[in-house]
Amino acid sequence: TVLQLVDIASNIPAILSHLVDSGLPAYQVGQVISTLGENINIRLLELAERKFGSPPVDYCWLAAGSLGRREQLLHSDQDNVLVLGDNFNDADHGQYFESLTRFVSDGLNDCGYVYCPGNVMATNPKWRQPLQQWKNYFTRRINEPEPKALMYCTIGSKK
Repeated sequence: TVLQLVDIASNIPAILSHLVDSGLPAYQVGQVISTLGENINIRLLELAERKFGSPPVDYCWLAAGSLGRREQLLHSDQDNVLVLGDNFNDADHGQYFESLTRFVSDGLNDCGYVYCPGNVMATNPKWRQPLQQWKNYFTRRINEPEPKALMYCTIGSKK
């Protein structure tokens, strides 16, 4: 349940402390903490699908930011996007995915992954689009590199 995930997530600071105290390299600490974050995301998606039913079109939940780079530590905000199948129709499918993304985002917030201050979250319709729109976004950002467009392209990039 979400409450059980909140309880599990409350142990992450102690786990982080133990990993650091054990002398584990920072890179590996980030990998372990990110794995916990990934699994919390996955479980919330499973719970959302159980609550709202099977998705009406294919989708892919993408973690961005520190989780997408597998560099998550404490007090990470959530950065995520939803890539929908190109057969997505907002009138027919929009409410389902709005509900799904709200459920997951709220659950992540409850687990300590605060809402992204820049609103780079799948709850924002701009970040919840069909695959073809994502291709258009990246083509435009690459061909017309403005500072904000470049920032968006690097949110999930590993440096």
